[in-house]
Formats: sequence, structure tokens, C-alpha cells
Amino acid sequence: MRAACVKAPKAHLMNNLSSYTPLQQHALTRFGRLKMVQRDVLPQLDASDFRVKLTLKALYATYRDLQELGLEEEARLLREPGPTS
Repeated sequence: MRAACVKAPKAHLMNNLSSYTPLQQHALTRFGRLKMVQRDVLPQLDASDFRVKLTLKALYATYRDLQELGLEEEARLLREPGPTS
């Protein structure tokens, strides 16, 4: 059974995790954390390090989970680089 898609309006997208189901919250949190690892940790590792491959595979799998949960737009927002200061 597919989880019900409970989303906030676009203007407040991702501002309030409580507007998502627990499964959606888990997937969004996991994707965000993996993106943080990709940004902060992977550049310090050699490209041949097994952790690089595992992280990228986990990112892809979590992105697909978000698509299945109807959160593709949120996933796109998390994939985009943040503003630079």
C-alpha cells in the first residue's frame, strides 16, 4: 500500500516536517543527511574508496524512495546547491 502524500503548500515546502507522514519524514531526513555526507565528506576521500560508491548508491536509492512517496519536488530542492555566501 502506498503511503498517503501529505504535503505542505509549495511556498512552505520542507519548512515543517510535521506536515509529512513518518515514512516521508524518514526519507527526507535520510536524503538530506546523505547529501550532507556527499558535500562534506566525499571530497576528502579517494574516488576509489568504497564509501564513495556506497554513499552514491544510497543517495540514488533514497531519491527513488522519495519519488515513490510522491516527494520528487522536495527531492529536487534538496539536490540543488544552496545559496553561496
